[in-house]
Amino acid sequence: MGARFRYLLGEVGVGLRRNLLMTVATIVTVTVSLALLGAGLLVQQQVNLARDLFYAEVEVSIWLEDEISEAQRVSLENELRDNPEVADVLFESKEEAYESAQELFEGQDEVLASIEPDFLPASFRVSLHDPERFLVVASQYEGYPGVSDISDQREVLDRFFTIMDAFRNGAVAVAVLQLVAAAALISNTIRITAFARREQIGIMKLVGATNWYIRLPFVLEGVIAGVIGALLAGGLLFVGMRTLIDRLREQIIFIPFVGTEQLIATLPILVLVGGGLAALASVVSLRRFLSV
Repeated sequence: MGARFRYLLGEVGVGLRRNLLMTVATIVTVTVSLALLGAGLLVQQQVNLARDLFYAEVEVSIWLEDEISEAQRVSLENELRDNPEVADVLFESKEEAYESAQELFEGQDEVLASIEPDFLPASFRVSLHDPERFLVVASQYEGYPGVSDISDQREVLDRFFTIMDAFRNGAVAVAVLQLVAAAALISNTIRITAFARREQIGIMKLVGATNWYIRLPFVLEGVIAGVIGALLAGGLLFVGMRTLIDRLREQIIFIPFVGTEQLIATLPILVLVGGGLAALASVVSLRRFLSV
């Protein structure tokens, strides 16, 4: 068993050294492909973290008509506070809405000039126990006397997360194309290596070596290249996280960002994809181009 193991390692080393340039090209291609794939996976986790935070804090805005009476306003507020779906209720008068706009757009004179004291309507800011129940709550107060409109902050958030999902899908799509190219390169490298050792393969067949024993060194060459590429991709993602994500984390403190924990959880996926793809490409190449 020891002799066979040493033989396998020796053959793998010979194959990697003999086709060093092709091996390096394969590793680089796999690295770029898996880095893009890993970036897509991390973006997905980032979107999930932000979505969970923002949707948990999302509010329903119940906009009031200017003609609403005090009795109608008080009645609506009492009903909202008694509603089991509602976690909290905050009333914002027209004056308070104007003051909030002044603070929000401070320094933007053109915007402030277009906002009159009576321009913004009074409203109730309603927090729900379950933000996903917005439609249920909205249906209870549509058409309520003095209510002009009901809106959900999730509409804006959904558009934002749609854009983030598009970035993720784009990164994954490019990664898949790169992985196809990497598989083709691995397959071609293994085929060239096997062709260069065709006499040795013929001798091994004559002495009764099994097909898998002959194929195994070639498959291991591809797997090693794939795993090295996966580890390098993880290293690139770690560098990117330290240079970009850490800087964003310092500047945007109210959003949770993915960190080393998520990267470590993603690395085994990259290793499995890199090693598995390389093994599959190697086996297919040997089946197609070698009669062993």
